Amino acid sequence: MDKHMYDDSGFTLIEVVFTISIILILSTITLHFVINSKPVISLQQQCQQVISLLEEGKSRAMINHEQINIVIQTKQISYNGQKDQRTLTINDNYYIDDYYEFHFNHNGNISSGGHLKICSSNGCKSIILNVGSGAFYVK
Repeated sequence: MDKHMYDDSGFTLIEVVFTISIILILSTITLHFVINSKPVISLQQQCQQVISLLEEGKSRAMINHEQINIVIQTKQISYNGQKDQRTLTINDNYYIDDYYEFHFNHNGNISSGGHLKICSSNGCKSIILNVGSGAFYVK
């Protein structure tokens, strides 16, 4: 019997190159979307970020015994005092319904109450500001 040393059971070079090129193309497309995609946060998380900024402004007012002004615009919220200032930019998927200004006095009390409506395409949540106490909560 004649045994053949040559076996045709493997892949050709063209098949291997073609398979690797498809894998590279798919990897490149996937990597592009991973790098360019912005993180999406929930409406509740966005409200918590706003409350954190307000709590920080209230704390600064009490610690530094100064008035801290809060300015709320459609896409950002900022506070500023004599020593500190900070701005929070609202995520692209959300917006604040109205322009609003108030301040915390040196005791941490809010100058005027009201509510902030943070909205997305799916709905809105309100952050209620209590006059006097300086407390806020999400409704």
